[in-house]
Amino acid sequence: MKYLKEYGITLLKFLGFLIGGSIIISIMYYLLFSSKVVNILAFIYMIIVFFVFGLKAGKKATNRGFLAGLKIGFLLLSVLLLFNLIIYQTGFNVTRVIYYMVLIFASVIASTIGINRKQE
Repeated sequence: MKYLKEYGITLLKFLGFLIGGSIIISIMYYLLFSSKVVNILAFIYMIIVFFVFGLKAGKKATNRGFLAGLKIGFLLLSVLLLFNLIIYQTGFNVTRVIYYMVLIFASVIASTIGINRKQE
C-alpha cells in the first residue's frame, strides 16, 4: 500500500508537469517559435522532467539507484506511451524508440546521481 500511494502521487505530479508543460509549449508554438524549435524545447522539457523525477527516486532509494531510475522511468514512460497511443494514435518507429530510450537514460542517470548525493 505504501508503494501504491508513493507511485500514485508521483504519477499525479507527472501528469501535472505534463499538462502544464504542454500548455506552455503550445502557447510558445502559437505565439513565438516555429515547430522545429518547439519540438526541441518539448524534448528538452521532457528530459528535465524525467531527470527530476529520477533524482527524487534516487534520493529515496536505499541502494541500486539505477534500478530506482529504471522503475520510475518505465512508470512515467508507460503513462506517456498511453497518452501518445490514445491521443495521437501513432505507431512505433526508430526515432520514437530512441526518444523513449533517451528519457529512460535521463531517469537512470538522475537516480544514480540522487543516490550518490544522498550519502554526502
